[in-house]
Amino acid sequence: MKLALFDFDETLIRENSLGVLFKEVTKKRFLFPDVLPLFFRAKTYSQGIKFSIKRRLYKRCLVNVKEEQLTSAGRVAAARLNPLDNVVERLHKLHEQGYTIWIVTATPTPFVKSIVDTWQWPIAKVIGTELNKNGNIYTGEFGAECMREEKVKRIQKVIDDEQLRPSIGAAYGNLPVDIPMMSLAAESYAVTHGRVSAYRC
Repeated sequence: MKLALFDFDETLIRENSLGVLFKEVTKKRFLFPDVLPLFFRAKTYSQGIKFSIKRRLYKRCLVNVKEEQLTSAGRVAAARLNPLDNVVERLHKLHEQGYTIWIVTATPTPFVKSIVDTWQWPIAKVIGTELNKNGNIYTGEFGAECMREEKVKRIQKVIDDEQLRPSIGAAYGNLPVDIPMMSLAAESYAVTHGRVSAYRC
């Protein structure tokens, strides 16, 4: 099994898709009022501003939401997001060469899967951040975010669970967060502002 790995946000698409997800699910035009109180809390700075904002938005925007709403938001997002054609072309070429394509992303799995299904990309699996549920309703909480070293753990878990024996030929991501995932591949490529360059891990 020849395997190729791709990050999603800022690798296959130009932007970060989370903002589209949060706005579409909540129907809010602006998200800043939801995170403004964080800037007046010392804990925000000790945990990291970006992490604190993301946690806050998950809790505010994805609580009491069903998976169908994330799937619907993905279909809407597909019309708004901007694929990086040069990277997407590489994805399709790898698929034509017999590679199995996985997307490994910090964005929630159902949302990204809905986007790529709408675009009809040849993606065998989306590995993303898994949201906590109470029954079939999301709580707005999540465990480990699927990024950095967690991506490697999640990839290995799928390989072990499905008893696969892949040869990871290529990986595409953005720096520095995707270096752990990129280091798994025989050839790795960094995507920076839409430009692709070979990267030696």
